[in-house]
Parts: sequence; C-alpha cells; structure tokens
Amino acid sequence: MNKSRVLTQALLVLSALALGFAGYLLLLSPLQYDRAQTVLYAKARETLADTSMPTGGKIDAGTPVAFLEIPGLGLSEVVVEGTAGSQLALGPGHGRTSPLPGQPGTSVLMGRAQTYGAPFKEIGKLQAGDEVDVTTAQGRFTYRVDRVRREGDPRPPAAGKGRLMLISAEGGDWTGPERTVFVDSTLTGDVAAPPGGRSTTMLPEEAALERDSGVLIELVLWLQVLALAFGLFVWARIRWGRWETWLVGVPVVVAATWQVYQSAAVAVLPNLL
Repeated sequence: MNKSRVLTQALLVLSALALGFAGYLLLLSPLQYDRAQTVLYAKARETLADTSMPTGGKIDAGTPVAFLEIPGLGLSEVVVEGTAGSQLALGPGHGRTSPLPGQPGTSVLMGRAQTYGAPFKEIGKLQAGDEVDVTTAQGRFTYRVDRVRREGDPRPPAAGKGRLMLISAEGGDWTGPERTVFVDSTLTGDVAAPPGGRSTTMLPEEAALERDSGVLIELVLWLQVLALAFGLFVWARIRWGRWETWLVGVPVVVAATWQVYQSAAVAVLPNLL
C-alpha cells in the first residue's frame, strides 16, 4: 500500500512537471524572450552610439550585432552572435562563420519558429521583392527577397555581392519540425568592407535544428538543485509546519523549477523551434 502511494505521488509530481514545462514553453518563454530583447535593445543602442558594436573578428556568443527589421511581417528584433539554442532563446542569431550583414558573401541569420517569442515563425510567408532591413555598426542595409525555399530545393549560386539568408523551421510540433525554411535575399546597395578575423569553425550545436548539448551539464546540476529543494521542502514541512514551509519553500522550488525548464528547453528542443 505504501509503495503504491509513493508511486502514485511520484507520477503526480512527474505529470505536474511535464505540464509545467508545456506551460513554460507556451506562456513563460515568450515573456522571458521579451525581457531579453528589451535588455539587448538597450545594449545595442548604446554600442551603436559609441561605435563599439563589433563588426568582425571574434565576437562573444550572445553579443548584440545588428537590428533586423522586416516591414512586411511587422518584425523588429535585436540579432545576437551565435546560433546555438541558448543564443536563439535571446533573439535571432547570426551564424559565426558567415559575414555580418552588409558585408560581401552570404550572411546567415537563424530564428525560432515556435518558442521564445517565435520571431521567425512567419518568414515562410515572405514574397519575392519584399524588403529586409538590417542595421549594424557599418550602417543600414536593405535586402530584397529573391525567393523562399525549403530543405532540398537548390541553393542560389554564390555571388560576390552581399546576400542574406534567413533560416527557421515550419510545420511539425515540439518533437520536431516538418521541414526547414530558407529565405534568400540580395543586398540592394553597396557592400561594406569586412574587417576579417571571422571564425571558420561551426560548432555542432550551431547548425540548423541541432540541440545545445553544452547545456546538458547545467540541466543536470539544476535537476539536482530541484531535487534538493523538494527534499528540504518535505523536511521543513515536518519540522516547521504548513504555512512556514510554503512561505519559505515555494519560492525556492519555483526558482529551481524555472531554471530546470529553461535548461531543458535549450538542451532538448532543436534550436529553431
């Protein structure tokens, strides 16, 4: 009887955690994303004003590198360096091995389609001729969409003039997208001089639809913290009483659970979802 009760309680806890994770993805991750974008916007404006926004070389992951605007979609986002899941939880990410927007070659920007604000959810609706504006420390650059393609469609030929490729996912669900969507566009004005020093090595987790395995250790550590918090909650419930335990223990458990959800979302879900 006791074993059955313990098993039932364990299943209830796991069900509550799973339901909470779904709630985090649907309701809380967009709020977290909006907060991150607000902070990044302030930082990006500051670095643009004092000309310290990076234009090349080695750039730390998560650093604001550009403003992205797509008038046809009503989209306005701060772009950060890097395309791993942890960076795409902050905003659209710039592929580290590609040139920055406005420079010669093809600049790659990736964005999520379902979680964390889903900034690139609608890019598959863009039409040839639509404009995409990007502002970096080297100026404002306008691209004109050539076409929207899906995985398996032929890529456009390489060109010396500046190009911009937007990448996201479409269809499917949280277990995986139906396909990858690409938007190819061409710079309408002159290119900016590239300062050089760009990274030439892409990490596995930075590729489209990959998971950020680097966060797994963080996830394990937060799971341990959550387990410890639950243990202390039960101990305090016995020693202190109901109301004292709820007053002190609930905020700790909620904070640990939030961190577990955040790490799990980045480590388990593909970076474009």
